[in-house]
Amino acid sequence: MKRFKTNRRNFLKGSAFITASAAGVSLLKNNPELEAAPAPTASATRKQVQAACPYCGVGCGTLIQVENNKIVGMRPDAKHPTNFGLQCIKGLTAAEPIYVDRLEGDSYVRKDVWDEWNKPDHGDLEYVSKTKGSFDDKHFVRVPYKKASELVAYKIAHLAKKYGGNSIGLYGSGQLSVEGQYLENLFMKGILGSNTIEANARMCMTSAVTGYFKTLGSDTPPLAYEDLEMCDMVMHFGHNARESHPIVFWRLADHKKKTDIPSVVVDPRQTGTTMGYRDINAKNHVHVPTLNGDISFLNSLAHVILKDHSDIVDWDFMKQHTSGWKEYTDGVLANYSPEQVQDRMGTDKVPPEMIRRVAGMFADATRKRIARGKETGKEQGGVIIMWGIGYNQHIHGQHNVISIVNLLAMTGNIAKPGCGPFSMTGQPNAMGERFTGGLTGRLPFNMPLKASKHRKKIAAAWNVPEDNLINAMNSDNHGMAVGMMERAMKGDVKAMFFVYATHIDLPDQENLIRPAISKTFTVVQEIYRHAPNNLYADVIFPAATWGECGGTYINSERRFYVIDKAADGPKGTHTDLDMVVDKGREIGELLGLDVDKIFHWKKLPDGSVDPEEIFRDIVLASKNTDTDLTGMLEVEKRDGIGLYDQLRQLRGIQWPAPTYEIAKKGGATRRYMGQEGAWEDRPYGMFRTNDGKLHFKLCNQDYTHRKEITDQLMRFGVDKGFYTVDNRDLLLKARDAALTPDLPDEEHRGKSWQEIPKDKYPFWLGLGVVYEHFHTAKCNRSPTLRRLVPEMYVEIHAEDAKELGVKDGDRVRLITRRGSYEARAQVGGTNSLIRPARNNVPRGYFFSPWNLSVVDSAVPEKNKWLVNRVSSRCYDPVSGQADFKKSACRIEKIG
Repeated sequence: MKRFKTNRRNFLKGSAFITASAAGVSLLKNNPELEAAPAPTASATRKQVQAACPYCGVGCGTLIQVENNKIVGMRPDAKHPTNFGLQCIKGLTAAEPIYVDRLEGDSYVRKDVWDEWNKPDHGDLEYVSKTKGSFDDKHFVRVPYKKASELVAYKIAHLAKKYGGNSIGLYGSGQLSVEGQYLENLFMKGILGSNTIEANARMCMTSAVTGYFKTLGSDTPPLAYEDLEMCDMVMHFGHNARESHPIVFWRLADHKKKTDIPSVVVDPRQTGTTMGYRDINAKNHVHVPTLNGDISFLNSLAHVILKDHSDIVDWDFMKQHTSGWKEYTDGVLANYSPEQVQDRMGTDKVPPEMIRRVAGMFADATRKRIARGKETGKEQGGVIIMWGIGYNQHIHGQHNVISIVNLLAMTGNIAKPGCGPFSMTGQPNAMGERFTGGLTGRLPFNMPLKASKHRKKIAAAWNVPEDNLINAMNSDNHGMAVGMMERAMKGDVKAMFFVYATHIDLPDQENLIRPAISKTFTVVQEIYRHAPNNLYADVIFPAATWGECGGTYINSERRFYVIDKAADGPKGTHTDLDMVVDKGREIGELLGLDVDKIFHWKKLPDGSVDPEEIFRDIVLASKNTDTDLTGMLEVEKRDGIGLYDQLRQLRGIQWPAPTYEIAKKGGATRRYMGQEGAWEDRPYGMFRTNDGKLHFKLCNQDYTHRKEITDQLMRFGVDKGFYTVDNRDLLLKARDAALTPDLPDEEHRGKSWQEIPKDKYPFWLGLGVVYEHFHTAKCNRSPTLRRLVPEMYVEIHAEDAKELGVKDGDRVRLITRRGSYEARAQVGGTNSLIRPARNNVPRGYFFSPWNLSVVDSAVPEKNKWLVNRVSSRCYDPVSGQADFKKSACRIEKIG
């Protein structure tokens, strides 16, 4: 298997490959940025186990290579409908970090916590370690799993009885299996009656979640990947697909190469995505470099279409199947002409003529869809709008998403093949976290805790008292992930579980997150010995990881797929699924619950819980919801094919799959307007909303009071005791005006770095991802990926660097009001000698990847690259998602 390098040279080779490819030749063949599945080879010692990649939300089919009960490699699955036997470098190297720095053996308990536990009557059950901030061996004792679990159970039960279940928090993961996520929610809401359950999906996709709920009535991308090759135009908002979702980008690039569809990328940076499309055909590609102006830009497109391209406005659809359309169309006509929005574009590079050009491209693509319908009787094609995490990460993230749906719905580009809104998930199972309701206020199957009929149903399915769910419903965690940490600072949250999730993906590390978990009794289920969570853990349970446990995941097109256990984990590790059952049983018994009734699943021969049995319960409980999977039970009954075997044979099933016929063909490819297929008892109308209609909402952007509101936002993380949970009205004002969490002191640009006052922050700073790394744990421990991008960097425009006196390769410090980190200056984009040198930032804007935050070291004294020391905790008050893209910073040269 080849090992390619995606450095600047090979990135430019990728551009040459695009431009040199002959017309009609697929960009998916011999691509230097992807690898194809090799021909299978017979081996007496090696076995292959069907799975999907453990990283982003595309869900590429992967065959885990196993020898002698060890995972030794990955190969792309040639039979998989998502990636067609191709894979990016992250997935290809996913075996490399599995056995590096692994935790194994007995559990870790802090010495002072263990000493307190061994006092008469277990001493102070509210004792929290005094040695946090270090994970040195000298601070821990090794304790057998059952004894450590007993300690945790007694302390958690004590806190729940004394302070209420809501005093216990959990931060879960979009990397857990669906079965694990389902049981974590059962544990928190059904056993403890706590609403303090959050997950890293909160910082990833919840603006999309709440945007879908507000407009379509259900959290789901209504499209499928096969729509990518049907569209007549693609737009990306805040989505560098070439780096974050490579297979999706290359499928679209191949489609553009073959059919010459127009493409638009809306992003402050000139990324590899926009360069790739431009290399295919610069004449029908537009890069829109707006900074925070997305809502105004989308509304302005609607304005131009209503005035100049009214033939594509689907008035019949709006009048019959939507509400709020008149307020929307009247509002964009009155206030969002291309000339009116110039003050909100954040740049002079998005002139009115660019907006009109994009609107014209949009209109032409829509006309193709309409014409196709007149010719064939069935409309397909049109415009797909895709977005990623970056677009969600705004304090008006939900409104960003609603604005996309508004435009698509107004033009009929929704609920048809080849068009619609398509959010791309950042993690392999963030969709599962959403499906199972593992967030504040949610229950499984796209329903809220406050839905009384559904709440009774879930209480019965979980075999827990409904009063526990009512208690969770009535318990406050309105600040969601950030608010949970602020409540810990206030003393309201007494204990915290971290399950397959790191704390360093959260904002404002030094002023909020780390002080908060220093105060809580913190329990960590962890893979790696020197992971950042272990710095603040009172108890550490060594965990099995992907490939060492079975279960299901859901990718970005709603496709359930199975990942089978390929090898045993290191000695002493336990799966997250087994650990939630163990802690649920122990704590539930101490709280007086019938745990045998709740945790009733049979065990496998190795003593672990059978995940397929839990999946069966999930399928049963999904009946008569919009996620109904019970058609799989009919397939099992009629055809004798087990639930997991159905997923294996079809390489996944897209939910919903409510009938035999739908499940048999692989689930519902698309959603809404009856696209799910014949479904006699469908629990909703044309859309999942209560009235069965799509709901428009005019989202506005108004900078009239920008400075006075932002001046207040900039107090968070600076003024001690100034909490977001106490200032929701302020967040709502910022959301409704579509503002940023910071404002740079632009009058100090053009100076050398020494001349900028210490209390001034002239530049924008955005945080995001880099192609070679995923999050901050596994890829950092991959020798291949670490070699490709070995150090933290910051992208700087060449003219800004010249004025500052910063040269390519200089070591610099980035400073905001909240903290600082260090990096290597990457000046001049693709001309830089600092890897990866792929993207170009605009003037006044810096960019760093968060993935490299602890590559230097997780030890606080040595860790200089932790970028979330600088980020703002401000978040969308509905979605809870923070804005990591627009901090104000200054820069210093060091060394």
